[in-house]
Formats: sequence, structure tokens, C-alpha cells
Amino acid sequence: MITNSDRNNNILPDLLGAINAIKLYSYKHPQVGLFIGKVMEGFANIFETDNKLIIGVFNDSLLVNQKPVVGMVKVSESMVRLLNEVSVDQIVFLKGLNEEEFSVFLNQTFGTSTGKFGLSEYAHILLGKISTDEKTDDEIKVDSIMELDSTNDFIRMLQNLDLQKPFNFNMVSDLSIDLVETFKYSVSPLKYLAEVKSEDEYTYIHTINVALLSMSLAKHIGIVGSELMDIIYAALMHDVGKMLVPKEILNKTGPLTPDEFETIKSHTLNGVMYLSNQKGIPRIAILAALEHHIKYNGGGYPNIAQSWKPHFVSQMISIADIYDALRSNRPYRTRLEHDEIIGILRHDAGIGLNPKLVEVFIDMLNNQFS
Repeated sequence: MITNSDRNNNILPDLLGAINAIKLYSYKHPQVGLFIGKVMEGFANIFETDNKLIIGVFNDSLLVNQKPVVGMVKVSESMVRLLNEVSVDQIVFLKGLNEEEFSVFLNQTFGTSTGKFGLSEYAHILLGKISTDEKTDDEIKVDSIMELDSTNDFIRMLQNLDLQKPFNFNMVSDLSIDLVETFKYSVSPLKYLAEVKSEDEYTYIHTINVALLSMSLAKHIGIVGSELMDIIYAALMHDVGKMLVPKEILNKTGPLTPDEFETIKSHTLNGVMYLSNQKGIPRIAILAALEHHIKYNGGGYPNIAQSWKPHFVSQMISIADIYDALRSNRPYRTRLEHDEIIGILRHDAGIGLNPKLVEVFIDMLNNQFS
């Protein structure tokens, strides 16, 4: 039986052949066309069930959909070498890719007539370029996410939210851009998470941390470009409904009464209503505000329908939300250690949380300990 992993890996020899052919022959040479045709057949099979194929290099190993390629040593070594030659560390092929677009990409990236067709961006191909002045975590100019001016502007905006005035989404966009640019080289988000110093600031700091963790998870999966920006945007707005909860309930240090807990739970629907009345808000931000407390198995709140499946972005934000909540000191418990939190996430995998996303999230966090 051919697994999805086998099917994805099987495209590699033909892709390698196409790259080598276009390095040797002209753009329209029959040998190039032969390999391109084989590669497109492989994409057709993959896109029957998947929306993307990710090929990348990490520590000189070839990864396909974030998994190491096994049993194809020569092919893997050659692909790593060719990608390094053009300073590419990741290629994402998206469903909808056609032969013409792939051919132009192949020629521009690996061919002898680079730039001939003048296409600088591709509709269905995303490239992760290795910087010629590559930075490390130690060279990042901030020690905490709180050192960004856009972070503090965003928090002040939330603190002074006025329901009678339009929401200032420019501040959300500015912070989203700053997060991408500042942490583009980081694989260790835990180093930059902010610490909560008082209960009054918890909701604001927590929101920023969740955005950084969600962005890091999305990047680890292979999401780039506008999709990545929308995920950060959604994470920053997922708890906006809590700004509408009375402060005496939101910041209460003692146990909540049943009525107070219902008020807290209402923040999801309140967030949806508030965002739905704003102009230009990404749909995924509204969905995340609604769904981030709906469990993978259909439980949680709000109680919509048993068959309701949260969007995968909402599922990502839920994992980041829980991780940061558990690592933070709260009035009713002290912060948990990393290993304790990982145990809780794995326990909830398949019940409250998407099991595949949980393992990817843990793998992402473990990168900084390796």
C-alpha cells in the first residue's frame, strides 16, 4: 500500500531530473519537457488529497512536509546541494499549480537563462530564501516581545477600546509585520515570550504571546506570505471579546461563581459580534474569535453543533493559548514547567486538541533544546 509519505517522496527523482535537465538544456528541450510532464503527474496525484507539498532543507537534511526523507540518500543529497546552490531553504508547491507556471519557476530558479521571463512572484509556488547575511537568535535585537514599540501600542489600544469608535486595525497590521520581520530567523519562540507581572495585564500579555507562538507554529508547518500574516492577525484578535468583560470579573483573584464563569465564556460570541461590525477584518480572525475554545472532538464552548470542526487556524491558536496559559503564574496556581505542559498537551491530543498539530508544536519547541 502506498502511503501519502511515499507518494510525496516519489516525486523527488522526477523533480531532481527536471532540475538537472534544465541546467543542461534549453528551456524547450524535449528532455526538459519529459521530466516536467512526469513531475506534473506527481503533483496531480498529490493534490488529489493535499493542498500543498513542502520541500525543505534543515541541517543539511531533506524534508518533505516537515518529515525527513528515508531511503533515497543520493536523491536527497543532490536535492540539498541544488537548493543550497540557489540559496533556497524551502519550496511550497500549492494546489492549482499548472505546467506553465512550474516551467517558468524551474527555468528562473535553476536554469541557465535566469530572469528571462521576468516573473518575480508565483501564484502557486512559495520560496523560502536563505539570506546572504543570515542572522542567528543571538543577533535578534530584542530580548522580549515587549521591547517592540508596536507591541506596546497594540496593548494600549486594547486597554482603551471604545465600542463607539472604529477599531484601529493599522496597529494590528503593524504588530503583525513587526513579529514577522523581528523573528524571521528565530526557531526558539520561548526565548522571547513576555512574562506577566500582574493579573491586570495578563490578558494583554497573553494575547501577544499567543500571537508569537501561533506564528512560530505556522512557520514550522511551512506557512508563509499572506496566510502567515492572517494567522498572526487572527491570534492577536482571538481574545478581543475579553475586552468587553467587566474588569472585576476578568481580573478576579478568587473562584468564579457560575454566573461569572458564563460571563467569561461569553467573550467568544461577544468577540465575534464586535469584529463582525468592523470593516476589512479577515474572516479567519472572526472564526478564531468564535472557535478557539471549541475542542477538537466538538466539546468546549460556545456550544454550536456536535459536528462542528474548528478551522485549523483556530486549532493552532488553541494550542498556543493553552501552552502560554499553563506557563504563566495565575492567582489560583503557580506556573507549570515545560515538561508538565507538554504532558498535558499530549494528554489532550485527539480530545481537545488536534493531535498532529500538538506533535508539530512540541517538535517546534524542542528545537531550542536540541
